[in-house]
Formats: sequence, structure tokens, C-alpha cells
Amino acid sequence: MTRSRKHQPAPADASCPIRPLIGYAAAAHATRRFAQGPASVTLRADRSELIRDAETTLHSYARTRTAASRWTITLHTGVPVDQAGADALFADADDHDIGPNLQAQSIGVPGGRAFWIRDHATLVHLDQMLGTITVHAGDLDAARFFAVRLVRQAMTAQLLEHDAVYAHTAALVRADRGLLIAGPKGAGKTTTLLSALRLVGGDFVTNDRLLLRRDPDGGTVGYAWPMHLRATASTLRAVPGMTRFLPAEQQQNSPAGQSAPSGKIAIEPGELRTALPDTRILGEVRPTLMLWPYRSASDLPPEPVPPAEVRDILVRTQFFMHDPVTRVTSHRNHWLLPPDQDRTALALTAVADQLARTVPCVRIPVTNSPATLAARVTALLDHTATQAATPGDRG
Repeated sequence: MTRSRKHQPAPADASCPIRPLIGYAAAAHATRRFAQGPASVTLRADRSELIRDAETTLHSYARTRTAASRWTITLHTGVPVDQAGADALFADADDHDIGPNLQAQSIGVPGGRAFWIRDHATLVHLDQMLGTITVHAGDLDAARFFAVRLVRQAMTAQLLEHDAVYAHTAALVRADRGLLIAGPKGAGKTTTLLSALRLVGGDFVTNDRLLLRRDPDGGTVGYAWPMHLRATASTLRAVPGMTRFLPAEQQQNSPAGQSAPSGKIAIEPGELRTALPDTRILGEVRPTLMLWPYRSASDLPPEPVPPAEVRDILVRTQFFMHDPVTRVTSHRNHWLLPPDQDRTALALTAVADQLARTVPCVRIPVTNSPATLAARVTALLDHTATQAATPGDRG
């Protein structure tokens, strides 16, 4: 009997123990290459909509059709997988929390590791030698789930290998001047970002997470970790023109005495253009100023932060990814490609040193006046540009 030409054996080494568990899969003809700084990933899929969906979420990555990449991720959908056989093979495997509320088991295989995600009936084969990640997804929804997450994880792993560090910060670019708006959860980062973009203009980079790295050519560069913008209903009501992003039932102000619903509202960065038509979505920023916002009932003057204090706080809080009091750390998922923790710790100190020495930092209050906040951001950026005429370290 002749096998259908549209089906090809799933690409796996015959000596790999997961090979007998996998049925035949359609060839992956759709391709897109993603790049950011020194990182690159080629995504291949047997369904073109998987590429389109990934492009929407991975907005901060440059996209090309050609050139080699450090990692190639291949998605096969609707692949028959022997689930009973997989359960038996991975019965004594290592467990991984891959989130949200999702577990994987892994075993060592020739050249790398294999992962079994039972809830998605999905096998992932990582081959370190070949630089390939092959996903045998149980259905289209599982393939969508892993497409974005695995591309983002492979890109992030490469940036960490090049001594980048996570930072809990929003960022924008205005008139070629890069602004970081850093701080812990609830400090007012998103309010400051949206107030500035809406009232004085600029280009969006990120509202929550950035990977900062010392640029070999000098200075510091930040790469956006692509995700949707998340804002509270109170923030969207406070900033002019942003209520359009509220769900229909929240379009009107809550009645007196009734609190607004908890949680945050997700907005794809591309959707911002409906409220900010002149705003571009950028993938990187070269900071010239860092702001540390804080909530305040009073409109207090901006307060410059000494470089030594900047460095100390950035190191202690891991760029606000960690709360040294509660010891709670923001989630960073590297189950597929875990980083070198010692190298990451050294990079954190080095980037904190450079940022503290070369980028002025100012504390600013976030009050109930977006116009005042936006005007203050503009004035500080303009002042920084004037001061930049005299180059040199700050401390």
C-alpha cells in the first residue's frame, strides 16, 4: 500500500525512545524567522494560521523569511500519540511546572531531552546538538499554546546567554530618547506609560518586562519581552481615551460606593493604535532616563536618585523582579532551556553597575492627574537630552 504523499514521518531519530509513540504528521511548509538583537528562531508549522497567530503575539521580534537561526522550532498538529505508551515511558521522569497550572515530565534522549505534556497530549523533543525543537501536538489548540511560548523561551534563552537580565519595567521612546519606567507591582508604571503616550506622544516598547543588556558598542539596550499590555480598569478610566479598552459592562463608571472589578484587562499592543494612531510598536530601547514612579496623594517634586542607591536597589530587587521583604519573585519560565544561574547573577550586577553610572534615575509621584504626570515625564526627558551634551559617567 502506498503512503499518502502529503504525510511525512515526524522528524525524530530512530534511536530516540519517543519515536515509537509518534504517528505520521503533515510536512511543515509554513515558515517565519524571528530575530531580536543576537537571538534568532525559525518557526515552522504545518498550518499557516499558527505562524499568523504567533506573529500577532510576538510583536516585538523582527520577522524575515530566510537566514539560519540558532533554534528551529517545528510544529506538527493533530499528531497521533500513543498516550498510554507515553505515560509508561515518562512514569519515573523529572517533573516540571511549565504553567499556567500545567505540568510536564521529561527524560534524557540522545542529543537532548523529551517532554510529555499529558494535559495537551503533546510531546516536545529538544535536540541540543542539532538546535531543533520538534512539537508533536495533539490538536490545533495545543499547537497554538506552545508556538508562542516556545519561540519566546528560545529567544529569551539566547539573550540570557548574551548576559541580558530581566527587568520589571515599562518603556517608551520619544524623540529618539529611551525611557525606562521601573518599579514593583502597583507602583504606577502602566499609568505613567499610558499617560505619556496618550498626552505627549511616543512609541511603545513594553509595559511590564524588558531584557536589559550591556551593548558591546557602548551603553545599554533593552529588548521587549513580547506580551499583551495589562492595565486595571481604574488606570484605563484615569487616562483620557483609554476607556474604549474596558469590557462593555465596565464602560460606565462604577456606581458610588461600588468598587471596580479586580484583575487586569489584557490589550494587544497592536490594538493601542486605535487610541494612539501615531504610536509605533518597537522591539527595543536604548535608555537615556529611568523613572521610579510611586503612588502619591500629593504632587511632590521629582527626586533624583544617587547612582549608588540605584545600583543597590537594582541588585537587591533583581531589577524589581524580586521583593526582598516578602521574598516573592516574578515568574520566569525556563523549563525547556534553563539558564546558567551563576552567569545570570554576574550579568545582573554588571548591568546594574552600567545603568547606575550612565543613566540618570528620578523618583516621580503618580497622582490622579495624567496631564501633570505626562508633562513631568516630558520635562525630565528634555532635561536629560540637554544634559547629554556633556558626556561622561554620573558617579
